[in-house]
Amino acid sequence: MKQLAILATLVLSATYLAQPAEGRDEKVLTTKDIMGKVGKPTGLYPSVAKELREADPIWAEVQQQTKEMSKLLAELGQATPPKGDKESWVKLTRAFADNAKALETAAAKMDLQAARNISKKMSDSCKGCHSVHRKQ
Repeated sequence: MKQLAILATLVLSATYLAQPAEGRDEKVLTTKDIMGKVGKPTGLYPSVAKELREADPIWAEVQQQTKEMSKLLAELGQATPPKGDKESWVKLTRAFADNAKALETAAAKMDLQAARNISKKMSDSCKGCHSVHRKQ
């Protein structure tokens, strides 16, 4: 009986995973969700930026976090902007996502100076996007 329950669980899990992602009951991340995971004081970006200030960053941690951040920010442009026009939103979020991907690449190469430069570029871009698209 126990084996039958395990088999049933495996079959149901395989069936669920075989469905396209849009067919699953997965939550679509909103702008607030993404920016919370990336930009909050305990988020990915502050953690990466802090680590990059170190003389010898923990690269495995930075690589994992930049990979996750890059994935999240690639989805950001598909979200509806909280305010402002969609064309500006797409342009600004694409640039931010491109920088996140470049940061991921620099982290993979363990290129500290490049990672620091890209991180600063990302930080400098926040106000430009927030002034146009962030609800106060």
